[in-house]
This record gives sequence, C-alpha cells and structure tokens, in this order.
Amino acid sequence: MAIVKPGGAVAAATIVLALALSLFAAPAALGSGYTITATCSSAGRTAPCSAGWYTSAVAVSWTWAPNNDGSNPTSGCVPHSYANDASTAASCAISGPLGTTSVTVPIHVEISSPVATSAPTRAPDSGGWYNHAVTIAFSGQAFSGIAACTAATYSGPSSASATVAGSCTDNAGKTVQATSAPFAFDAGTPPLGMTAETGDRITVLDWKLTDIAPAAAFELVRQPGLHGKRPSVLYRGLRTSFTDRHVDNGVRYQYTVKALDAAGNGAVQALTVRPGRRLLSPAPGAAMTAPPLLRWTAVRGASYYNVQLLHDGHKVLSTWPVQSSLQLDANWRFAGHRFHLRPGTYRWYVWPGFGKRSAARYGHRIGTSTFSLKRGS
Repeated sequence: MAIVKPGGAVAAATIVLALALSLFAAPAALGSGYTITATCSSAGRTAPCSAGWYTSAVAVSWTWAPNNDGSNPTSGCVPHSYANDASTAASCAISGPLGTTSVTVPIHVEISSPVATSAPTRAPDSGGWYNHAVTIAFSGQAFSGIAACTAATYSGPSSASATVAGSCTDNAGKTVQATSAPFAFDAGTPPLGMTAETGDRITVLDWKLTDIAPAAAFELVRQPGLHGKRPSVLYRGLRTSFTDRHVDNGVRYQYTVKALDAAGNGAVQALTVRPGRRLLSPAPGAAMTAPPLLRWTAVRGASYYNVQLLHDGHKVLSTWPVQSSLQLDANWRFAGHRFHLRPGTYRWYVWPGFGKRSAARYGHRIGTSTFSLKRGS
C-alpha cells in the first residue's frame, strides 16, 4: 500500500494539471504558420508564380492554407494584372491563430520586343571600303536585358552595299533577327582594260577600270622612255586616255598602266605597240561579202590621201578622201567609165597628200593590201 505523505496529493494534482495544459497548447506551439501560394495566369496557363520572365500579360492571385481558422490578409494579397513591361515584386501577409506569415515573389514581365543593331569591329581599309574580311558584331537592347548576340564575318562577294544577317536573344527568351547596315567591300583585283592605236609618229591609249570601287589613281609608264631606255612616267591622274606624240615610227614601245581603286586594290596591264604608217582594214586577203570600208593610219600633216584600187591588175578607181578611211560603193565612175564592184581580187594603195591637191605633193606610200569579193555578194 502506497503511503501518501502530507502535501503529496497536492503536488501530484499540480503535475497532472501542468501536463494537461501543455497538451492543449501543442497545436499553436508546434505550428509553422500559413502556407501562402502566389498563382500566375499568363497566355492561357496557370501555375505557381516563378522567378522567370513572362512574355505576355500576367495576372497574380493568392491562396493560403489553412484558410478556415479565421486567418485574414494583413498586407497585399490583392489580385493584380501586369500588362506592360515590369520587373517588380508582389507580396502577401496572412495573420491568424497560427501567427503571421508573409511571402514575397518576383514578377518579371516583358511585353516589348528586343531590338538589335550592328557595327563593324574595325575601321575600313581605304576610302570607306573594306578590302579583306571584316567582322560585323550585333548588339541589342531589351527590357529583360540581352543574353547573347551573334557576329558574322564577311569576305565577299564584292559589293558597294554588302550586308550580313545576325540576331540577339534577350533574357526573356525572345530572339530578334537583324540585317546590318550596308557597307562597301571590294577585295578583288580590279578589272583593267587597255587598248592602243598607233599611227604616223603617234600612239593613242585608252584604258578603263570596270570595278565596283571607283578609280582612285592611274599611272602610265613607257619604255623606252622619253630620253633613253629607262622608263618614263607619262601621266598620273584620273583620266582614262593619253595621246603620245613623242614616238618614232618603227620603234617598239611598251606602255604600262597601273591602276588603284578606292578600296586600295591595284591592277597592272601592259601593251607593246609599234607606231608607223600602215593599212588597218580589211585584213590582207580578207574575203568580203559587201563593199568594204578601207582604213589606214592617219599621217601627221596630211591634207588628203590618194586611194587607188586595182582589179585583176587594172586601175578601176583613184580618189582623194580627206579622212583616213574610204567606204567603197557597189558602183562608181572613174576616168569616164562606169564600174561595178564585181567578184574577184582587188589590190588597194594609199598615199598621203600635203598642201593643195593641185600641187600633187605626195609622201611615201602608206601601204598596199588586197581583199577579195565573193560571188553573189
């Protein structure tokens, strides 16, 4: 039999009461507050709000649990829609028997689109032109910030308004395509065409730079030069023709044109000619089907020319044109007789005449040649 000492019953009752009170208060003491959820609805999808970027309007709403114990919002927790670019935070605080709980969530919304621009990574090589590979770098702007942009290297073809394509992607995942501003590019050797015609102590030169980049300079050099065998620079500038009157008949001359275009590209072409008096066309022995145009080199100081035409050894024409060419006709009169350009072989001669024709002062014969006229022409 247990023995209870005086005062022992009171102590035992006190212990029981204390235990009962502690059990009654356990839910409050052991609770962790309220679970608050922020829900975002955007583009037809509803899910708990995330820290990422929304690219269309978003509506934020709040729920909490437990919500049947008399708990109430004390701050925030109001539904809100974001229809413009925004980078902010939404919050909600709940108070109730379990205490006070608050939650803050980031809200990032980008409705606008990113934009991209471009720029070469280096300066042009010459006169605003690039003449070797150039890199065009793209950069962008966006409300969410730019995550990455591309770059493109251009190495041809040559163009006065070349472009490259690129893109930028922002932190919201949006990508914008862009085309660079036009730039001038020419990396090739410029095509250079050069021709020369010679005559009696004269050479006429023409050249042309058929390039995308315009010509920047030409230089014409002759060898032998003006005062001996060493080369001479005859011309520097932007003209595309030159007449050299300081030449001797029968001497071979080499002319070299050096060209530079605006892009800094160079080209060189050379021609060898021999000035002198000669017949130019038709070619010796050429077979013609129509009356030919007779051409010869002009003779310096000549006032006129005497052209003679022979058919089968008989003179059928003698005429005196003032130009260094003569178009033959199908019919003509000579020495009181009518002649026709009949099939067969013809030989023609040309002499230069000086002063008045009545003086009959002729120089050395320019040349002689033949042509034939086919039957049925």
